[in-house]
Amino acid sequence: MDYKLYIIIPIIFLFTACGEVETGDEEKSPPTIHYNDKKISCQQSKSSHKLFNYTDKEPFQIEHKDKIKLLVKNTLPSSKNSSFNNEELYKLFTTEYYWASQIDKDFDYTTYTTPQNLIDAVKYKKDRWSFAVTAEVYNDLISQKSVGIGVICQDFETGCLITYVRLDSPADKIDLRRGDIVEKINGHIATQELFYTESQKEKELTLEITRVNSNENCSGSVTPREYTYKVAKGELLKTPNNEKVAYLRMDSFLGDKSITQQLNTSFDNFKKNNIEKLIIDLRYNGGGSVDLASELINKLSTTNQNQEQFTLAWNSDYQSNNETYKFKTAHNALNLKQIIFLTTQNTASASELIISAMKPYLSESNLVVIGDKTHGKPVGMGGRIDKEYYYFLINFVVKNSLGYYDYFQGIPVTQGCNVIDDPFHEMGDPNEIMLKTALNYIDSGSCQ
Repeated sequence: MDYKLYIIIPIIFLFTACGEVETGDEEKSPPTIHYNDKKISCQQSKSSHKLFNYTDKEPFQIEHKDKIKLLVKNTLPSSKNSSFNNEELYKLFTTEYYWASQIDKDFDYTTYTTPQNLIDAVKYKKDRWSFAVTAEVYNDLISQKSVGIGVICQDFETGCLITYVRLDSPADKIDLRRGDIVEKINGHIATQELFYTESQKEKELTLEITRVNSNENCSGSVTPREYTYKVAKGELLKTPNNEKVAYLRMDSFLGDKSITQQLNTSFDNFKKNNIEKLIIDLRYNGGGSVDLASELINKLSTTNQNQEQFTLAWNSDYQSNNETYKFKTAHNALNLKQIIFLTTQNTASASELIISAMKPYLSESNLVVIGDKTHGKPVGMGGRIDKEYYYFLINFVVKNSLGYYDYFQGIPVTQGCNVIDDPFHEMGDPNEIMLKTALNYIDSGSCQ
């Protein structure tokens, strides 16, 4: 992998299995497995389904996959240890750690038997992110492969509500949609617990579904399995006043060069259509490669070549590690007049970096944040390996070209643009509340 990875590792319900995928002899092709999936088919319901009423209830709290936020370099410096060494780990806190000056130099680290316990005991009060993980788990998580069917399902009034469908996953391929309410799984009343339990088995799931928005009863089947997925998808949309704009769904910056290919596919089309206004949906994007984030930033402007995007700034003893990223020419860069970001408190790390990096180059009315304030992680990690464990301690802050980085409380939304996340419409549906608000903003200059 060529990228300097500053990434967020997702710990996920249904997407990822722990442990490495066995590939066997690389010269032999793996056997082809055919799954008898059945695409979702629907019939109009004879009775009317009541849609969740936002005016009568509290907004539905949407769970998401990203539990641990991480920014780390691609090439991690290795130590000589074959297992956890509490002295070496503590030494990282007193040297390379961004808040090293705040660490107790007389701390007794000798009694700690696991790296995570030591990290939790030593880390600075602002630090919500430093952690350790086994090399096995780390390598699985950066593979851009997963196991399951590729959805998040949450308990709801009449079953299990699909709140997220991963792009190009088995669920996506059978047309299971965000907003679908799974009422039965293999004939049993659907709950989140049953859904996730059954999705860990490589056995066919027969689903009975209510599709509330179209008032349909639907059914289909899918078999959980190992799969690859996509994280980027672009579409052309029109505002209520018929202005052509672009929408980019960007779920993660965690992965390999295939993400670049996905972005190029979208931006080639945007460029062909002379797009000047772009909506970027980062609502569940917990971050990933800073190099990939920088590539995306390159595509957002044709006029800022060689100007600073952002700088990774280490503590005062490690200033030689500082690194500044600059705008570079991209063949499909757009001359954007307006960018609208859709965000939630799951928007973190590299996603926040993009918003912060673009702020010096667009006016407040043309850099718009709609949804909820972001997670608040303007920091990242260099990373260390001791063979069995990877240590991820905060090493640097991410400053934009004006030197600003203090958004530990999250990047706020544009005034008047606090909008709930709508779990009953697909991402990219112009009727979904956040996207609908963005399209109206382009026409009116206001979220009201």
